Amino acid sequence: MTELEVVDTNVGPLDTVEFAPDGRVEYDNGHLTAVYPTEAATEKYALAEYEVTPPTDTVDMPDDSVLLSITGGTLVAAVPIDAYGDGA
Repeated sequence: MTELEVVDTNVGPLDTVEFAPDGRVEYDNGHLTAVYPTEAATEKYALAEYEVTPPTDTVDMPDDSVLLSITGGTLVAAVPIDAYGDGA
């Protein structure tokens, strides 16, 4: 039987959270739930919001970011903390 780790927390922009990106990750209006095997490798992320505005309709995100939601013109992602340069 596999033992699972559950992260269930409220998060906002620039909050940090640690989870395994290969597990099941759900995000709804500031509430993040991640479920993954206990022995899975985890990563530390910061929550980021990006605005998608015409005419480009593109967003540049750091490698290994996890897309959490897209609502209207706002994209919410978990960005690897190392992408912020100092590993905050």
